[in-house]
Amino acid sequence: MPVNTGSILDSKTRTSLSTQVVILVNGEPVGAVQSLAISQNRPTKSIQEVGTDGIIEIVPSGATTYSVSCTRMIFDGLSMPESLSRSWVNISAQRIPFDIMIVDKFFGDSQEEQVVTILHNCWFKSISKTYSANDYTVQEQAQLDCEFISTTRNGLPVAETQGLHGAREIPNRQVDATGAEAAADTGNRRGAMDFPGIIQAAY
Repeated sequence: MPVNTGSILDSKTRTSLSTQVVILVNGEPVGAVQSLAISQNRPTKSIQEVGTDGIIEIVPSGATTYSVSCTRMIFDGLSMPESLSRSWVNISAQRIPFDIMIVDKFFGDSQEEQVVTILHNCWFKSISKTYSANDYTVQEQAQLDCEFISTTRNGLPVAETQGLHGAREIPNRQVDATGAEAAADTGNRRGAMDFPGIIQAAY
């Protein structure tokens, strides 16, 4: 174990790999995905005051937004929407949002071991496709927005099960005493900033 970092060095594979990840929609695995990128963004505001040369506080100034980028090879005769269990090809047809589930089996295949992330209520923003003489293969790129994200292991906050199968555990991690952060992380709340008593919030 390196003295400076605490990283565990042994004969096990400890690096997360995309080969351990399965993407599902409506219970159906999505094949031929080349990349799936998830971005979470929260606007913040720096508070200043007259008489102080500096920032006195930084606070969130809006809700967190979630965007998804997906690149998929057109394979098995399925377009991008069809591979995501949609019954249409062009995004103008969408009128019902859907969930994307990402299952990470790094720790194992049981419910107690899998890390499950769900992108809730997704909407397509764009789909692009290029036909090229220089590359016979055809890919589609899609941009989506979702309302919120939840991540759990066995229905619980992932951080509560650190150290599984000898993985590293951060023993002195800061835990929100009210449980608001855990509730937002698992999708039981849309966010943590509307939980009452914000001035008392502390680890």
